[in-house]
Amino acid sequence: MGRHFPALAVCLILACPVVNSQTNKTFPTDDEITLVVTQTQRALSDYEASVSLEAKLADKADDTASDKRVIDGLTVMIKALHEHPQRFNSPVGFEFVLLLDDASRNAALCNADAIQKGMKVTLAGDATAGGNYLQLAQACTAASNLLYNVSENAGALYQRYVNGEESLAIDAVNTMEKCVEKLKQTK
Repeated sequence: MGRHFPALAVCLILACPVVNSQTNKTFPTDDEITLVVTQTQRALSDYEASVSLEAKLADKADDTASDKRVIDGLTVMIKALHEHPQRFNSPVGFEFVLLLDDASRNAALCNADAIQKGMKVTLAGDATAGGNYLQLAQACTAASNLLYNVSENAGALYQRYVNGEESLAIDAVNTMEKCVEKLKQTK
């Protein structure tokens, strides 16, 4: 052990900057995460309203089942991220972005379906039902656009987290390689 002490000391000196380098990385901050979560709450409110309207006009009860699962998932995520914003900087953030994408896509599909059904009933002579479907299409489009924008913001934040993690891993590997070289030199 005595002859390896200088090499181990050098390794520790090299490793300390890696341990402290996380503060130099640009991981999403609590404020940035909280802002995206607040934006999500607003978008989720619009999405819930469009799903409620869709449920009133739905042909079948299961038309909104997927929407309700996404809403439930986002509601849980919002609560968790408000309590502990740094959970975003983990696989939880990835799931959050996926749920936002799912919500945006579901709302866009709602729009397309409402337009199709609205045209069908309007051509059949039911202008009132056609108007209801037009209102649904507009609500779904607005919700989809807002959810898409929020998911882009969340995705950009998550990309910063991934980039920061990658940079830390590279720094750790480089430091380990330097330590191994120093240990080899002491043999």
